[in-house]
Amino acid sequence: MYFAVKLLPGHAYDYRRFLAYSGLNKSRDSRSERAARITLYYHQVEKGLSLASPRAGFGMNVIPGLLDDVDAYLGAYGITDPATTAISALQGYLDYHERIGHPADYVRNRLSVIFDKYHIPLEQSQSWAGGVLPLSRAGLLAARNAGFKSFFESRYSVRQFAGGVIPESDIRSAVETAQKTPSVCNRQSWRVHAFSDAKQIERLLAIQNGSRGFGDQASVVLVVTSELRSFLGVAERYQPWIDGGMFAMSLCLALHDLGYGSCCLNWSKESGDDKLMRAAAAIPPSEQIIMLLAVGILPDEFRVARSYRPSVDQILVMHGA
Repeated sequence: MYFAVKLLPGHAYDYRRFLAYSGLNKSRDSRSERAARITLYYHQVEKGLSLASPRAGFGMNVIPGLLDDVDAYLGAYGITDPATTAISALQGYLDYHERIGHPADYVRNRLSVIFDKYHIPLEQSQSWAGGVLPLSRAGLLAARNAGFKSFFESRYSVRQFAGGVIPESDIRSAVETAQKTPSVCNRQSWRVHAFSDAKQIERLLAIQNGSRGFGDQASVVLVVTSELRSFLGVAERYQPWIDGGMFAMSLCLALHDLGYGSCCLNWSKESGDDKLMRAAAAIPPSEQIIMLLAVGILPDEFRVARSYRPSVDQILVMHGA
């Protein structure tokens, strides 16, 4: 009863801050909220383009809204990212549909209006970083062996896999490497549930519902969790996600080091899906699901989302002495 009462002020504090400052309550009036929405939607375009066989006309459930936001963002803040990145991704969308001979007149016409409205030369837009990158398995191998920075930067979310079996020993090796991840007071709460049966993978990915077009190519799906019993105080109420998320990143890098591709599959879900996943994957009630990872063997040639990164000046705040 003591800790139940102690938890309430913390949850009320978190609730008020999230309601006040998150994108839930801004109605597209905040620059950061609109930028986040633009990034969310253009990345859906990038993800579609990074599949082995993108569906003709994909993305039209989000592209009209994306174009509306891009137009408004350019008008309010000038020709800057993430609007410029979104335009580049949409140009990649047009290029793909031109190659397959499928009309994309709506997107083409809307972009033309935006270019005219904001006096954007086509050659300028072609220098913006959006869409997809072509990669090769051999190229990634060379990058992995060229020092830590190159190794880190050569890791991408992969949505094209070659099929085949990943040895259990390699999964064990990756998990063992990831165990070096730091955690609060070294409590190492993480757990990994590995699935390689095709029917089981299909069942889990149907619940996650974020891997259409490539999930069926994965050789293994990993469910990363945190053991809640490892956390002992009210102030640690979010530590399972922090430690579990750090471990999941280490696991992605360990798989990359072994030459496998992976894609993080988010688990920002409400209670109904959480219960379904627990039942389908036999996750104990004391474990918090952090995310899923689709893991597969890299094909010789494939594409990945370009996933633009802002400049360090937009991220780093140096506080002087």
